[in-house]
Amino acid sequence: MLQQLITYVQANPVFSVIYTAICTIIIWLYKEFKTMQEKDIQNKLNRIQRKLESHIKVEAAIARYQARSDSPGNLENLYEKLGECGSGFSEDIRKLIRDFYLRRDTDSLSTVMIFIQAEIGRLAKQKNILDSRELADDAVDSVFKLLNPLKPIMAAFAIFFTFLWFISLVFSEDNIWNKVYSGTTFITVSLSIMFIFAISVVWMGGELVIREKFGTFLKLSMMLAPLFLLLNWKLSILSLLIQIVAGIILGKKLKSRIVVM
Repeated sequence: MLQQLITYVQANPVFSVIYTAICTIIIWLYKEFKTMQEKDIQNKLNRIQRKLESHIKVEAAIARYQARSDSPGNLENLYEKLGECGSGFSEDIRKLIRDFYLRRDTDSLSTVMIFIQAEIGRLAKQKNILDSRELADDAVDSVFKLLNPLKPIMAAFAIFFTFLWFISLVFSEDNIWNKVYSGTTFITVSLSIMFIFAISVVWMGGELVIREKFGTFLKLSMMLAPLFLLLNWKLSILSLLIQIVAGIILGKKLKSRIVVM
């Protein structure tokens, strides 16, 4: 079989050039994605480490103040640590801290302590997951680490060839509405797959946080809207509209939660 392939390549120089070009592109993409993933993991580890350190400092300052609330030095130290590390806290924690600033409410401070301890646990879990990705413990982990950069390359090729397939379907249709339905079907299914992939990556990284029921409903709408196609492919337009509306609302909600690191 190998001899037949060599003979075919020799007889078809154009195929040989295309094959060489594709292999070169794949190798280059592999190298680029590998470098990007390594930098991304390192950047995430650095951010998590900084947040862990700031949360632990505040935890210690709160514990010190709760042990001796009558000491002015402990209160000053607490204010100092809250001011230094406050930019890395969630909006919920910052609201509780503001309540403590205004009313010196010890109950608010106790709640802040609970939130911070939960956040420390979550950050430590994320750090362990990222550490395990960076350091391969055995041969199987090493193989998976080598294959990781291939995932986006395979996804890109799959999307490209799927796109070509849908384009061929669109051009094979005579009815203009069938062309529209084919196009919207491709777009809504692609959006659903990409969103599922993104959620899976976040979940595997231990960064998926379920904040509220409405946000979860919007994410499920993005993923499951193409199920309308099982009833009738003409509903692809409705499916796409649902995804667009859900995406806009999610984007606005995400903007309101941005925290400056």
